[in-house]
Amino acid sequence: MPQHSSGRGTFECEQCGDFPDLTEITGGARSVALPADAQPRRYRKPDGRPRVLLVDDSDEYRLLYAQMLEPTATVITASRGEEAVAIASAEPIDAIVLDVMMPGMDGFQACEQLKASPLTREIPVILLTSLDGLDVPQRAEQVGAVAVVIKPCGAERLTIAIAAAVDRRARGATGRT
Repeated sequence: MPQHSSGRGTFECEQCGDFPDLTEITGGARSVALPADAQPRRYRKPDGRPRVLLVDDSDEYRLLYAQMLEPTATVITASRGEEAVAIASAEPIDAIVLDVMMPGMDGFQACEQLKASPLTREIPVILLTSLDGLDVPQRAEQVGAVAVVIKPCGAERLTIAIAAAVDRRARGATGRT
């Protein structure tokens, strides 16, 4: 699991503070057995910042965007689509920022898997991509993403997209429009 020396973007257990053993995730996709009555989880840190899972195979982009989002979000990072699916299935996440072009499971495939699971289907996914083709927004909508942000993008643009996605999810959960 990617971690930086400053402690930003690290993944730790909310109950005990320890880092879970996620070594089996890095070897490939992990199959998570879900109970039939699995329900999505909602969680907000005591400081009110949303928990954002930031997924990008580029170390530079992952560190850059994690640092940009840190003032407004608790950021957890992953470098692969397989890791994103496993983390989102195991931890309460408010939004996912997912790079499209990654080796192995790309962002579109990861989004499809997230939307297929009862534990993660309600988590808003924002696709972050350098692709500028006309079919990207259409494909993003097909896989269930709520927004597409073209990189490189500034902190304000990404923060606004995350806030809108988290707000839309909260309104949907309470029945407000």
